[in-house]
Amino acid sequence: MATKPLPTYVSPEDFLFNTPPYDSLALTLDQVIELLHSNLRLDGFCPYCTQMRTFNRTSGGVSSGWVTNYDHGEDSRFGELQLTCTRQDNHVLRFNYLLLAGAIEKCGQYPSFASIAFDESKQYNKLLSKKDAGEFHRAIGLAAHNVGIGSFVYLRRIFERLIDKRYKEFKEIEGWKDEDFYTLRMAEKVGFLRGHLPDFLVRNAKIYSILSVGIHELEEDQCLSFFKVLRQSLVLILEEDKKKREELEMQKELEKAIAGFTTPKSAPGEVTDAASATSKEAKKQE
Repeated sequence: MATKPLPTYVSPEDFLFNTPPYDSLALTLDQVIELLHSNLRLDGFCPYCTQMRTFNRTSGGVSSGWVTNYDHGEDSRFGELQLTCTRQDNHVLRFNYLLLAGAIEKCGQYPSFASIAFDESKQYNKLLSKKDAGEFHRAIGLAAHNVGIGSFVYLRRIFERLIDKRYKEFKEIEGWKDEDFYTLRMAEKVGFLRGHLPDFLVRNAKIYSILSVGIHELEEDQCLSFFKVLRQSLVLILEEDKKKREELEMQKELEKAIAGFTTPKSAPGEVTDAASATSKEAKKQE
């Protein structure tokens, strides 16, 4: 039976902040050097600051000798890598890893993957209803505990409610009818609402079908391997949605101010500068 290829390592940020424990990734010697043998500096969510911060690698790594033998598979290594927040020296994140020839596995971390993910998701609570925020947390928690299908269920529910909410917000303004909307498939609903949805969502309506296939047809590990892509996609949709809402609010305020503008009236016996200039010019021509 052929061995299933490992998912590909993408970047230090992705491995440390987005990869759940016990996931193995295929990586190259250059990527090992970047992660464990260079002056690593990266951006990620600090659960202590509760904001995105820049981190430095302050301990952990491998020796030059081990790196030399890496491609030959002569050794394996358990290790711990520590990141320190550049704003606060006592804000330290710890990651345990197992490094083998051609692969790396995250064996653990503190604070836990779920804790960091929960704290990071809180910054989007204002964009989500209480119900959606709770289910976003559950999706992340399930994925952190290797429950992939269940995590897809909650992400799909959030997606469905986002679409339904947007329809109801603009239903009266646009003169839409329920019978024209609720008979559509999800991809068609996204197309129907494209003028009122984030561009990323409109271009990637396939997200919903991926979630549905995951729930009905895929295995747990297949869902887990794609969870972080869908999670980050949802985060991007929320960020774009926030910007879109802010732009609409600004447009409304500006339009209201412009509509309310009136030309200042002159006091009795007064003439405006423009009127005065016109009068003087007329006298000159006489």
